[in-house]
Amino acid sequence: MDLVLLRLSALGDILRVLPAWANLREAFPEARFRAVVEDRHAFLLEPLPWLEPVVVRRKRLSNPLTALPELQRVAGLLRDAEASLDFHGILKAALIPRLAAIPERWGDGVTKEFAGSLQTHPLPFRHQTRYDQALGLAEAFGSSRGIQGLGRFRPVLKAVALPEPGPIWLQAARPRAVLVPGASRRGAIKRWPLRHWITLARMLKDRWDLRWSLGPEEEDLRGWLPELTGVPALPRLSFWQLAAALRQADQVVAPDTGLLHLAVVLGVPALGLYGSSDPVVAGLPPGVGQVLRTGISCSPCRERACQRRQCLEDLSPEVVGAALPERG
Repeated sequence: MDLVLLRLSALGDILRVLPAWANLREAFPEARFRAVVEDRHAFLLEPLPWLEPVVVRRKRLSNPLTALPELQRVAGLLRDAEASLDFHGILKAALIPRLAAIPERWGDGVTKEFAGSLQTHPLPFRHQTRYDQALGLAEAFGSSRGIQGLGRFRPVLKAVALPEPGPIWLQAARPRAVLVPGASRRGAIKRWPLRHWITLARMLKDRWDLRWSLGPEEEDLRGWLPELTGVPALPRLSFWQLAAALRQADQVVAPDTGLLHLAVVLGVPALGLYGSSDPVVAGLPPGVGQVLRTGISCSPCRERACQRRQCLEDLSPEVVGAALPERG
């Protein structure tokens, strides 16, 4: 069997489909799996060598003059596939298997821009987490072949080989927690107020061995945040070294961003601090952690330019601290 799996972007969304992809691999161990992703996220497939990357060049896809030729190029690499499973649901993703004339084109039920009209097996829409959305597609495809049980969540990166991050933790007797104050520039609206992070760190540092995770967008914080709070920052690490460091933790506290969902698929208990994010669609699988939010009347929303951010301002450090266990 030759299967094509499509999820072009983004980082957190690709991480959320990996459990479904791993279930498909377990059910069809002899199958060939090709994963269509954008070039900037192809590195996310590295720990799963049975996934063959088929890379879409983002710059060409974003240019109206080169988008269709790029889709045709990618489709040309897939013409021998038997079935495709679209975990993205946008027109650009749905066009690829259609241009490749793949006979079975499955979709997970969430479609935009009439993408569902290009699928031969679109699932009905359900309001559910993106994890369940992806797992539901794996379950439906497996059922079509007489195989059940592909809808279960598993932390698929819990035991995969990852590069050594070096010495990270010092207090062996204390539980370990990573605090993630940042988010991507596009997702800046999801950031919990920095003053809340500082208060939380001061509240926890006598009971927990804490580390800040500061990415490129938070580089300016390295010069003063660790000194102010007495909490060291993780060193500058590659993505998969960072994953290995997170996997050594007992808890990850983060907004609805890529590192929160990285923790989930690594099998690390996660505490998500949600403001505008939909707690259902952007939620977590059962048993992997907890989502905290104020639930004020205007959230969830998609207003990236909101200036008040009351949904996050009103989520107090005391509430977050109380949600963490006494021991990791």
